[in-house]
Amino acid sequence: MRVTLVNPPWQFYNPVKLYPLGISYLGAFLREEGRSQITLVDLNAEIQDPFQVLERSVELVASTAPDVLGLTSWTVHAPFVVEFVRRYKARHPNVVVVLGGIHASAAARELMSLCPADLVVHGEGEHTLSELLLALEQRRSLTSVPGISLRQGSQIVPTPKRQLTRDLGWLPFPAYDMLPPMEQYQPWNRRFVFSVMGSRGCLHSCAFCSGNRFWGYQRWRTPQSVVEEVRWLTSRFRVGFVRFEDDDLLRHKPWAEQLLALLGPVGVPFSCLARLDSVRDGMLELLAQAGCKEIYHGLESASPRLRKLLGKDMPEFIDAEWCKRLVARELSLGITPTLSAMIGIPTETEEEMSATVELLAQLRSMGARVQLWILTPYPDTEMVEQWRERLVRVDRWRMFGQFDVFSEVTRDAYRWLVRKHRLMVPDYWMFANEAGVRRTGEVFSQARGRLMGAVDLV
Repeated sequence: MRVTLVNPPWQFYNPVKLYPLGISYLGAFLREEGRSQITLVDLNAEIQDPFQVLERSVELVASTAPDVLGLTSWTVHAPFVVEFVRRYKARHPNVVVVLGGIHASAAARELMSLCPADLVVHGEGEHTLSELLLALEQRRSLTSVPGISLRQGSQIVPTPKRQLTRDLGWLPFPAYDMLPPMEQYQPWNRRFVFSVMGSRGCLHSCAFCSGNRFWGYQRWRTPQSVVEEVRWLTSRFRVGFVRFEDDDLLRHKPWAEQLLALLGPVGVPFSCLARLDSVRDGMLELLAQAGCKEIYHGLESASPRLRKLLGKDMPEFIDAEWCKRLVARELSLGITPTLSAMIGIPTETEEEMSATVELLAQLRSMGARVQLWILTPYPDTEMVEQWRERLVRVDRWRMFGQFDVFSEVTRDAYRWLVRKHRLMVPDYWMFANEAGVRRTGEVFSQARGRLMGAVDLV
């Protein structure tokens, strides 16, 4: 059985792209199980310019002649995936099309109602896809495969949820040898940037994030296997930097301490994400000694009340002054912090919005990088469930010059797609707070005008 796994195109003209971890892990896992007819197609690398994207994508994928075609679908991919599947199935009706990824997992029924995809794999895909392929080969009923949604007549039916294994020891290194050379991803780089994941999932349940729902809970690889992967990368590529993609690299303190101790001798600089309350008890010093150069924190709001509403579950001692001290300490150790915050939160007042903007400006003046967003209502989040009545349809590109899911280039490339499927595009929605949608947009625009160079508005 020939299987093709596809990463959709979305970063046009970007000269620094990363290998896609999702299909790389899937390809490696299926290969270790003995499957030899696996092809990975990273359209994000193959298609560099935004012209005739759908036609070229269909041709490239069809050239691999798959029996089963799997597509990743994040939110940024969703409009493309819908139209691609429509065109591909019209030409190749006998190919089994399987969708996976966080958006497909969250909105399986919606995507399958919009396009003739045959199946959706929910959550972690390796074991589910493997079992699904075996059932297809043996012509067994797919209802016996846990963790999928499938068509039964005119209905779209989910099977029982798949239970995750706590041990990630089965996870192979990504199958980067099945993808184009790194020079195609980062043509301007003399040394290359790679993503590495030491864990999957998150212990926390922030109301605006789907991470915990997608992964279930946080599970860790052994520190030794993570460092072995970094060494494996350095033995095969000119590695200049590693990005740890974990939702919180420091949450499990004993694990993090062991990982950082092992990373130090490798000598590869890296970045990571960490919750503010995970940076404690000498962790910054260990990060600096291990080679950490950048760290990302979700501040979310200057208001403790709003952080609680967002489900951040932060200790009360984390206030503006504490954040300033943290930033000063990180900078003194040679670690550049990025702090991200948002406005447009349900029940948020104008004073709370202004306080968030002011805190970001102060942190940036100290040397930190900062980001300001308008809270985006992603599907399958607690925010959407709890505050659905506060959702307002707004073209944030036109009204505020702001985007979240789609970059400006991607939006222009997919303009007709995005317009056609705007109900599924979170950039066309926002929450109304106490200040109102218009005033929130004005605060955002004023922050951009007043703090350009002090705030990296996105």
